[in-house]
Amino acid sequence: MLEKSKHGDNTNVDMLVGDIYGSDYGKIGLKSSTIASSMGKVFKKNIRQEVGNFRNEDISKSLLYMISNNIGQIAYLNAQVHGLKKIYFGGCFIRGQLTTMNTLSYAINFWSKGTMKALFLRHEGYLGSVGAFLKHNKTSQRTCSFSEIPSFTQPIVTEESIKSF
Repeated sequence: MLEKSKHGDNTNVDMLVGDIYGSDYGKIGLKSSTIASSMGKVFKKNIRQEVGNFRNEDISKSLLYMISNNIGQIAYLNAQVHGLKKIYFGGCFIRGQLTTMNTLSYAINFWSKGTMKALFLRHEGYLGSVGAFLKHNKTSQRTCSFSEIPSFTQPIVTEESIKSF
């Protein structure tokens, strides 16, 4: 789906603000290109029988935007409940998918009115290992900080720590 979405045009499938109002809807700051209804053109009364005429690539792009916007809104609401200003995303749905990252960033910015940021993890494939390491280290009272270039004075993994793990 992600590969097909790269060649799709969601405007063939989604109902946009411009499709409803003919232009931007300035009263509430919506551009004419803003999605008003995901898959809205598929369910339009005049073309319901022509669903087979929609390209898979266009449907994939629409689904990508729909899912990304939904994840963005849910992430924003959870961050709001917990008083967070930065929201970190990671995983194979996001990894290397610029459209997904842009959509999530847009959603977080839109819902938070610019007060929150969407951030994307570069090496999230190691989160499970790092989590296990940090949980194990709680018992040994060793403090660590992780950054792009580690600055540890002692080796993180020693033969002794591997045996006790």
